[in-house]
Amino acid sequence: MTMPGFAAENPVYLERSERLDGVFNALMEVASELWVLRDRFTVLEELLAERGSVTRRDLDLFQPGPELSARLAADRRAFLERVMEAAAAGGPR
Repeated sequence: MTMPGFAAENPVYLERSERLDGVFNALMEVASELWVLRDRFTVLEELLAERGSVTRRDLDLFQPGPELSARLAADRRAFLERVMEAAAAGGPR
């Protein structure tokens, strides 16, 4: 089933650039929030593995060491590359 007014073989949902700018801004806000959750979840996993229990304060005060910092940075780069590649693709795959 296709949406009325859109071609099934080449769907275009937003044609005006200002709408696309708004959608892209929304996408980046959601991606940012998702990354914060992924980062915090990684910290939670690390602390649970290390200590067995964790408080909110533990999470808030945690400072990752060099290894975890490097891993988080690499994961963040890969995540952003996937988001940006998907946004730049401009059509169905």
